[in-house]
Amino acid sequence: MQSTDSDRAAISGRTDRKGTALAIIVVMQLMLTIDLMIVTVALPSIGQELNFTDGGLAWVVNAYGLALGGLMLLGGRFGDTFGRRRMFLVGVAVFTVASLAGGFATSDWWFLTCRALQGVGAALAMPNCLALIFGLFAAGAERTKAITISASASSSGAVVGLLLGGVLATGLSWRWVMFVNVPVGIVVFILALIYLQEQDTKRGKFDIPGAVTSALGVGFLVYGLSQIGESGLASPVAWIPLTVGAILFAAFVLIERRAAQPIMPLSLFGSRNRVAAYLSAVLVTGTMIGMSFFLTIFVQGPLGFSPLITGVSFLATGFALVAASFFVGTLMRRIGERWTMVLGSVLLVVGYLLLTGLTPDSTYWVSIFGPLVLVGVGMACTLIPATEMAGADVGSTNYGAASSTYNTMQQLGGPIVLAVLVAVFQTATRAANAPAVSGDSEALQLTNAMAPAFVAAAVLAVCVSVVSLFVTRTPRALAQTAQKQTVAVK
Repeated sequence: MQSTDSDRAAISGRTDRKGTALAIIVVMQLMLTIDLMIVTVALPSIGQELNFTDGGLAWVVNAYGLALGGLMLLGGRFGDTFGRRRMFLVGVAVFTVASLAGGFATSDWWFLTCRALQGVGAALAMPNCLALIFGLFAAGAERTKAITISASASSSGAVVGLLLGGVLATGLSWRWVMFVNVPVGIVVFILALIYLQEQDTKRGKFDIPGAVTSALGVGFLVYGLSQIGESGLASPVAWIPLTVGAILFAAFVLIERRAAQPIMPLSLFGSRNRVAAYLSAVLVTGTMIGMSFFLTIFVQGPLGFSPLITGVSFLATGFALVAASFFVGTLMRRIGERWTMVLGSVLLVVGYLLLTGLTPDSTYWVSIFGPLVLVGVGMACTLIPATEMAGADVGSTNYGAASSTYNTMQQLGGPIVLAVLVAVFQTATRAANAPAVSGDSEALQLTNAMAPAFVAAAVLAVCVSVVSLFVTRTPRALAQTAQKQTVAVK
């Protein structure tokens, strides 16, 4: 009897430790995602106090995104090679110190340097967050639950960032959008030392050529894509970095084919499920960011929302995503990843199509709240299965590579899809400014130009449905089906 009680206590202790480790990882993951958007609302104050030019102010956002996107693959492979816990701790430390230094910035170059260093820290920590979860939890219901929590935190981070940035910039100072990371980073670092354990590493020669070409290639691509909306594809500041990025990416693929231990094993793309997960990550993340971009213009324009109220208004998507995450795991077990993702993509299509009906007389509760909720639920039903499939059957020594590849796809999804949607919007805007309709109000011209962009977002969401149909049943799902059939026979 005593032995049984002792065994139960040991199992309970291991479960509690896993739960604490998951909480540590998810909190840091949320903070890293929040920082993609938290400075957005505070940009006017930052620009005024640090004397940024209009063009330079865009780099407050781009410096973080470029460092994060460009070094993500490197951070994931560092984790596989040198230890995921070690790289997670290094990333948290760099991110926290950079946040503290950035809060004291007195010049534009100082602040931009700190934002870039934040991105470096995030690139080391973020891919190892998901990799640590893959290593902590075995495939099955336990891992699904952990990934559900993780994906919900990551997907809602941008919305939370908008709100938190508005609260801090309005109630305190723009400097607190940096300082807020410091106590969180310190607590996470200390708890991670106590509760996180190192996982299997992959010994061998590090893929330096692959690391260099991947970092530079992704960096050039992200920069070029981010310039399309502002300068147009014909502008040298857009097509030159895109061309360089494409050449570097082609070189990267050739290097990875020959590398003994590639930074991104091309075998990851041998699974239909993982390819579907990667494509879904690009399209779902990108269309959501595009929706947020256009709706921010609309609610702060014709609706007259303040930056703070704008952030609050987008909480509908975040709350819907978190609420839906509670039943997505059950849905996956009953109907499988394929049909869960199809359902989610259909909800995205409906949400985006409803937004095509916006007019200058539209109100938030009647015309915007419902689509925001649908998009939140749709994101939960697509991204949670995609996140789980991204790490399925890759082997413990490749968790970092699988995680960083998936996260890189999400990071690329924003600028890629946003550039497409902005191009559609700009084309429609030029048509709206034609002499025949130049007498229309600015609000009407805005909504007329937004409608084709939302149609384009809906078309991309339909592509998610098509991609989802190629998803095959996972071994876990097949095992559950076999178990049910056995029970039925008995």
